Amino acid sequence: METPGITKDRLKASMRFCIMVALLSKGSSGLVCFTTVESLDLGCLLRWDCPHASPNTTYTVQTKTQGDPWQDVAWCVWVSSRSCDISHAFSNFELYNMIRLGVHRDPSSTVWIEPRKFDYSDFKYSPPSVTVSLREEQLLVKVQFPCAANRRCSVERCCPITQLIDPWTTVTVYNNLNRSQFQSRTVWTQEIVSYVEFSGLAPGQNYCAVANFSFPTFSIAASPKSAPQCVVTVSKSGERKTFNF
Repeated sequence: METPGITKDRLKASMRFCIMVALLSKGSSGLVCFTTVESLDLGCLLRWDCPHASPNTTYTVQTKTQGDPWQDVAWCVWVSSRSCDISHAFSNFELYNMIRLGVHRDPSSTVWIEPRKFDYSDFKYSPPSVTVSLREEQLLVKVQFPCAANRRCSVERCCPITQLIDPWTTVTVYNNLNRSQFQSRTVWTQEIVSYVEFSGLAPGQNYCAVANFSFPTFSIAASPKSAPQCVVTVSKSGERKTFNF
């Protein structure tokens, strides 16, 4: 008669064996693919590498937006390339977006690699640009945003990312001769460009403005700062100059 301790040890070993079998079964196809996503200004480029696939293997890419079924990316069906630009496949970045790669082993067999998400954690942005001007006692900063790669935009014209998302835009104005003197404002941008006004500037000083923006509610997906644009406030002589850096 077996002792309780031995019975428990055998039960644990049996469970470990079952888990190993399950893991081996999951990978029994022998197919391994590595996928990466590159994103700039809301674009999306999927790259993949399937080291053990035949050189003649073809692939299909599908996307899925929250609430919708999987759909083929029309220009990446049965392709032999190792990348697919799917920037035009997504339009709503507030919902969950998914991507998956299908590997065609033969005309009747497709192996789907585990899907991966596409969201704010993948986003990278180009910096915005700023223009500064003086209006009496106020400094007006105009922020322009980079063009987006998306199906809502034609390739012939610039479609600012603010047509696709409403970012938080932070503008900082500082005294170029005394960096400890600065003002910073963050606004929620819902227009193609953003205008931010600053007051309380001293006369005859060189003030510079920089700006950056981030995906709504997720500061982790933030752009680099713009190049500074500077202007000298009106001095006693009434002169002023604008500097571009």
